[in-house]
Amino acid sequence: MMRLIEIFSLIAVIGCCSTIAAQDINRIDQSISINEDGSAEFKMDIQVIFADSSQSLNIPSEYVEMSQPVVLLDGGEIGTTATLTYDRTSPVFEIQFEQALLGAHVITLNSEITEYLNWEEAGPAEFKTFNWEVVYTNSIPMTIEACALTVILPDGWNYHRVNGSEPEFKNKDPKPPYTFTQIGGRASVSISRSQMKYMERVAIEFAFKNEQKPHLLIWVGLLLSIPYLYYFRHLVLRKDAEPTIKINNDKESK
Repeated sequence: MMRLIEIFSLIAVIGCCSTIAAQDINRIDQSISINEDGSAEFKMDIQVIFADSSQSLNIPSEYVEMSQPVVLLDGGEIGTTATLTYDRTSPVFEIQFEQALLGAHVITLNSEITEYLNWEEAGPAEFKTFNWEVVYTNSIPMTIEACALTVILPDGWNYHRVNGSEPEFKNKDPKPPYTFTQIGGRASVSISRSQMKYMERVAIEFAFKNEQKPHLLIWVGLLLSIPYLYYFRHLVLRKDAEPTIKINNDKESK
C-alpha cells in the first residue's frame, strides 16, 4: 500500500514539473509602495514565455493579506483576476486566462495591502530610525531567470542604511546588488538577482527615518519671533529713521 502511494506521489510531481516546464518565466519585477498609514500598493510585472498553449499560470506570492489583484495582459485589462491559493504551504497567484496563451507575454498584477508596515514593530530605534525587511521567495519548483524588487518609502522618508540583503553584498563585490533612486519624488531602493532557483530569495533589510521638519516647530518659531520684533521694534525704527551722514571732501573740510 505504501509503495502504491509513493508511485502516485511521483506521478503527481512529474505531472506538475511537466506543466511548469512548459512555462519559462524570464523576469519578475515587483514593487511595494508604502503609505504613511502602513498600507502599500503592490505591483508585479511578469515576463513569461508559454512553450505550449496554456490557460493558467502559477506565480509565487509573498503576501496573503491583500485585495483581489487586477490582472493586465500585455497592457490591457482582462476579465479574469488572479486567485491566491496555496502550493503545499506557500501562497501562489493562480491566474486563469479566458483563452489559451502561446509565446511571449507580459502579465501585470495590481493590488493593495491594507496592513503592510507595522510601525510599532518597526521602531523607532536609535537616531529615530525604523527597521523593516522586504522579502520575495521563489516557492515554485522552477527557476526564475531574473527577479527585481523595489521598495518605495512614504513621502518625506529616506533610507538611513541597509542592514542586510539577498543576494548579500560582500567585500569582494565591486558594487552592491541594490541601488537607491527617486520615484515620483519619493526615496526608493531596488535589489535584483538572476537565476533565482527554487526557494531562493531576493530580500533587503533596511533602516529609514523621517526627514521632514515638523510643522509644529515651524509654527513655534514664528510665534516666538513676534514678541521679539515687538519689544525690539524701536531699534528697527531707529535704524530706518537714522539720517544718512554725508562725508565732505577734503576741500570742504578745510
